[in-house]
Amino acid sequence: MTKNISDELGGFIRGNDNFLLLTHEKPDGDAIGSIFGLFKILRDNGKKADAFLPEKLPARYASFVPEDVIIGKMPELEKYSWIICLDTSTPDRIGVDKDQRAKILSLQLVNVDHHPDNKLFGKKNFISPESAATAEIIFKALKDSGSLRISQEAATCLLIGIIMDTGGFRFDNTKALTLKAASELLVAGADYPRVINAMFFSQPLNFVKMEAELVSKHMKTAFSGKYAWAYLSDELLTEHGIEKKDTETLIDLLRQIQGVEIAAVFYRKDDGFKISLRSKNKKYPVAKIARTLGGGGHELAAGAFIKAAEISEAEKILQDRVGEMLGEKDGNPL
Repeated sequence: MTKNISDELGGFIRGNDNFLLLTHEKPDGDAIGSIFGLFKILRDNGKKADAFLPEKLPARYASFVPEDVIIGKMPELEKYSWIICLDTSTPDRIGVDKDQRAKILSLQLVNVDHHPDNKLFGKKNFISPESAATAEIIFKALKDSGSLRISQEAATCLLIGIIMDTGGFRFDNTKALTLKAASELLVAGADYPRVINAMFFSQPLNFVKMEAELVSKHMKTAFSGKYAWAYLSDELLTEHGIEKKDTETLIDLLRQIQGVEIAAVFYRKDDGFKISLRSKNKKYPVAKIARTLGGGGHELAAGAFIKAAEISEAEKILQDRVGEMLGEKDGNPL
């Protein structure tokens, strides 16, 4: 993160008041940690602030929701001086109803994010692609400001954001500054054991059984095992009593398999299929694939949507693009 971005964001927050905080639809750990962490810091330092989420969160985050977070019903936008949108790369991903997005874009919107393909849709844009997480950007900016207190609860929330977007410091977006920020959050009182237990060591038995079935019965591979994917059908989720919002880390189950370079999980959505893509090799930047399908994200962690009537059609479309990236076709080198 450049010092300029940190200084400017910290100065903006110190010098203004009356904020509404938003993040992207189907928020992940960084989105949740960022919005809760910033919300607590603003409230704890006497500023007017609300945080809005369109629906209840995945179960692993439920115990971290601060008091007074607004869930479900959007407050009146006109009563806020500034809207801060966190961890959201494009305006069509803002976690509000579609008819509210255009209105939000016409207001005093601040865009804070770390995605390299951010569309710079805010009146003010604080974008730091070199940061591992949006939570890292927020912490650096507010810590350096020197005048805003960061409570234990706020530090714990920001730590969630950093831990989840680095995969528990396993992914290669983990830099020295990332670890330094995490260390400083621990000094500020962040509850590391609580975060780790909730994020990684508290899976319900029905979820573990679903994971086992997904790998043993529904996972497919191609290109000599370099590509692995699975279709997470609504039927499978219903059978095991799992909500789709609780499947954030599922794709890592495929990525961790030895020999797999690119992993994908398909989900049914509207008239097609949402896909999550992961790579563990910089030679294969899956964001490039996602962009050809109208999506985007980080180079090694991206997503897109494929309009298709049947899962087999969507699988074939993605497999062809993965094969091009791997330099193979139908299992044979190009």
